[in-house]
Amino acid sequence: MADVKVLETAADLSALREEWEELASRCPEHRLSQRYRWAAVAWRTVAAPRGRRLHILTLRSGGRLVGVWALVSHLDKGLRVVRQLGAESSEYTEPLVEPGPHQGEWFERLWKAVRPLGDLLFMPHVRSDSPLARLTGRFCLRCFVDNELNAPQILRAAYPDWEAYLATVTTSHRSNLRRKRRRLSDLGKVTFRREVTPVDPATIDAILAHKQAWIERRGYHNEWLAQREYRDFLCAMTSDPQAPGSLCLFLLCVDDTPVAFQIDAVDDRRIEGLIGCQDPAWGRYSTGELLLQDSLQWAFQHNRDIDFRIGDESYKSAWARLDCLTFNCLVGLSLRGMAVVWLRKIAKGLQTLRFRLGLGRLRHVLRRR
Repeated sequence: MADVKVLETAADLSALREEWEELASRCPEHRLSQRYRWAAVAWRTVAAPRGRRLHILTLRSGGRLVGVWALVSHLDKGLRVVRQLGAESSEYTEPLVEPGPHQGEWFERLWKAVRPLGDLLFMPHVRSDSPLARLTGRFCLRCFVDNELNAPQILRAAYPDWEAYLATVTTSHRSNLRRKRRRLSDLGKVTFRREVTPVDPATIDAILAHKQAWIERRGYHNEWLAQREYRDFLCAMTSDPQAPGSLCLFLLCVDDTPVAFQIDAVDDRRIEGLIGCQDPAWGRYSTGELLLQDSLQWAFQHNRDIDFRIGDESYKSAWARLDCLTFNCLVGLSLRGMAVVWLRKIAKGLQTLRFRLGLGRLRHVLRRR
């Protein structure tokens, strides 16, 4: 019988480090965002400064740690909202649970242990291929699902080598990249590298500024990119690239001058793109796209899958061959939380009905008359 315990102090979090890392080593599919370092840095730079309350669910079988789900909670309009401890940006929501015949049962034990912690459980970016997604299907009366988005990806095992994969990219795209790389090479020596020394916080600031400007030029909206806590999280996660569980920075340089940047989460199985940008002064050469190509080749050479993460931007579809559906899920934990969930369900149902009946178009026609 597996036992669940809730830990609620930063000291408890620190004490779990060794066991947590051992558990991750027994989970070959784990992501960087499920490891101890991600949670510890997120608590120090994001959750604690925002006044979150810590809840670490631990699951043990025979004394061995077989599951951990680090959560935080806060009050929002009188309701206590629980969510996974992290950068509160684009990471997937999923507990770390040891694989095996009891994994489904252990996931459900952690799921049920969340109920006493608050009124609502907010789970952003749940992957449809995860055990957590299957639980939301089983407990659908408690769940409100929205914001369904694809996460494009490339599976390394589907191709014998980089050249075989590259042949699947359109001829026009490949020739365009070759042309821009030649033009860039006329200006100096073009190199690609993975940064192995601590990243200067000023570099993180420049990357975020370039990315924010790119988002604004295209009329997009991002809730977390400009937040100080997210910047501090990135600085801490790139301060020691040699430490297990750190983020890494890829660079494209011309004569040692960085012209494009890419911050990625790299684990033993995959590379996940977090933030990519280019220096606007070099934009005419599409240096960001050239860096992306080089990082994909690096992933193939190191036998990593590629996860472009959430979003259907055109540059992703040019490279990706598969999609995984993701969604946000709001779970009612208390009676008040259930009321919120059902109000959301009703509102979404009415909106869908209105669309199907064409009432929106009818009102538009009547207004014009």
